[in-house]
Amino acid sequence: MLISAFESVEGRPNKLDLAPRQSMCILLVDGLGYYNLADAAGHARFLNSQQIEKSYCYFPATTSTSLTSFATGKKPNATGFIGYNIFNRITGQRMNLLSGWEDQESAFTFQRQPTVSELAVESHVSVDVVSHSTYENTGLTAATMPAANFHSADSIEARFDIALKLLATGDKRVVYLYIQELDQTAHGLGVSSNRWLEGVELLDGLVRDFVERLPKNSGLIVTSDHGVIDVTEYEKIYFDELLPAEEMLFVGGDTRGLMVYLQDPGKTTAYLRELAQELGDLCYLVTAEQLMAAGYFESLDDRPEIVPDFWIIAKKNVALYHRAYARPKSLFNVGHHGAISERELAIPLIRFNC
Repeated sequence: MLISAFESVEGRPNKLDLAPRQSMCILLVDGLGYYNLADAAGHARFLNSQQIEKSYCYFPATTSTSLTSFATGKKPNATGFIGYNIFNRITGQRMNLLSGWEDQESAFTFQRQPTVSELAVESHVSVDVVSHSTYENTGLTAATMPAANFHSADSIEARFDIALKLLATGDKRVVYLYIQELDQTAHGLGVSSNRWLEGVELLDGLVRDFVERLPKNSGLIVTSDHGVIDVTEYEKIYFDELLPAEEMLFVGGDTRGLMVYLQDPGKTTAYLRELAQELGDLCYLVTAEQLMAAGYFESLDDRPEIVPDFWIIAKKNVALYHRAYARPKSLFNVGHHGAISERELAIPLIRFNC
């Protein structure tokens, strides 16, 4: 989507068939999946009154993967962002690709694909990130928006104001407006909670006002990075005994898609057989070869050191944990994502004036 917005500002044909515009804004609302938005119709009346196209994020349905693909237009296997938490067999490092970078340079080096922000500089088009101040000097920002101008505001309302002022300059620019608050609320309380629905209602009103003030030669796209599924305490599966820590290098991924790195890869088949008996049809048990054959990844041969021995992907409405590796706070989460279900992969695409 970001590439299409950039090409629209350049006046070039693009994959989304966006009309040529002097400036474009992409509002990315973290965790507001296509079905999450539809379910909140009573609280997001303006957005749901528009024509909502169904788009899809890549697997795994998680922020670090989606934002990097959004910024480059490349699949996760090309960017190396194949999950939320991964393991590097060469360095022996556990890597949190969302927020665990030691510095910006290491993230910039790890992500090898050119970004839209870098391509835009060559074409004299400004790319502006409008986001919470927390993300200004992070590794993920360095990996995804290395050549962008960063504008921070901690309130959602202030971010919309900044984006509008940037569009009003009349310059050729692409504005990336990021809202993370709904996803944070979804994790802690769920997408059925009153607080999450109140957040959707606030967002809906801000988007309506933004569209009313949108400059004539500017366009707006509203989208997301993934959907969210609520899971009860009774639907959580713990793998502490099924995957003994002493035989693991690491168990990473997300709570809807675990990535299993074994001390001895030769035991992969045995583990898959045992887990299949224990889990039944609750989860998919797949290797990298199977995910590539199914089209979720292209070749993973470039970085074999970060590829797990197998994935455990939620099929039913369950969340997956290994308590030796999970963040303690995450054990209480209600909202989850990271699998291949329609509700997690489907994201909205709403166009205004483009």
